[in-house]
This record gives sequence, structure tokens and C-alpha cells, in this order.
Amino acid sequence: MLDASGPAPDLDLLLSPEDEAEFVAACGWTTRAGRVEASRLWLVLHRRHGTWTHAYRVVPDRRPGHLAVYLERAAPGDRRAELRAWLRGAAYAAAGSTSSR
Repeated sequence: MLDASGPAPDLDLLLSPEDEAEFVAACGWTTRAGRVEASRLWLVLHRRHGTWTHAYRVVPDRRPGHLAVYLERAAPGDRRAELRAWLRGAAYAAAGSTSSR
């Protein structure tokens, strides 16, 4: 199971040397299909082709030992505070929706 206590995923495919990645939260994320997936939420500031802030969700893939990465939100510029708050709000909402089941 993917949780905050396990090793951090390898984000090398997403990052160039000048990018910054920040772990935000681990939660059960409800997908558009209604499934709850154990997810790690990451915030990345990309600087290679202009400055962009991306909110990523990383989940175990169906193939053992592999991870799937979903871009949940993107914003031009350094918008880390805004997207960090959005990810934390989504994680908090996900925690509330799973505890009421």
C-alpha cells in the first residue's frame, strides 16, 4: 500500500535539474470513476520551459512495482502556495469522505 511512511517515489522522469518537488499529502483520492485510490500528492515547480506549477497524484499501477502519475492541476508561474492549498483541501475532503463510510 502507498502511504506517507513508505519510500518516496522516483520522480526523475518528471524533473529536470532546476525543478523543485514537494510532497504535500497521502490520502485516499476518489477518482472520476468513483474508485478510491491510495495516492501521494506532489507539487512540482518546473523551470525548464518557463515557470509552471503542477499538482501531481502518484498511485500504485496495476503492474506490481510500477507507479502511475496523474497531472491533476497546472498553473503558469510560481503558484506553489495556491496549488499546495488546493491539494491539501482535496486531501482533507478525501479523508472526510472516507471516514463517513
